[in-house]
Amino acid sequence: MEEFSIIGDNRNYIKISFQEVYGFPESTCHWGGYEFRATVEIKSGSFTVKSFFWTSTGELYEFYKKLESCNSELKGNVKFVNYEDNLEFAAKYDELGHVNVQGRFNELDELNNELVFEFNSDQSFISSTLEELKPLVLKYGDMKGIRK
Repeated sequence: MEEFSIIGDNRNYIKISFQEVYGFPESTCHWGGYEFRATVEIKSGSFTVKSFFWTSTGELYEFYKKLESCNSELKGNVKFVNYEDNLEFAAKYDELGHVNVQGRFNELDELNNELVFEFNSDQSFISSTLEELKPLVLKYGDMKGIRK
């Protein structure tokens, strides 16, 4: 299964797993790359969520490139927001390599259920995240998908 995680302290995490990729490799979507349906799992403290959402491989590519830069420089912020705006999270680095992850997820239905979450991580956990993301970026390409 194609997936990646951001692991944090005290067994907190966010995990995104690909369920189905549309158009690959023939046609890209207007959000960049290929549209896909994904599962998101979040654990923050005693709160958890497991649900579906839609995003694109281009959005993940942009997140990967910014995360890679922040992790190598040990500074900066990187944000992920999917095109439906129901999953959003940001990773903020301090000069010691600590990373604070904050975000929110809400289901797109008639109810207003929303999980707002926060956990701490560090550069070693983020290095593992980058290792998981790299083969996905190599397979699906950038905002224009893969070039033939």
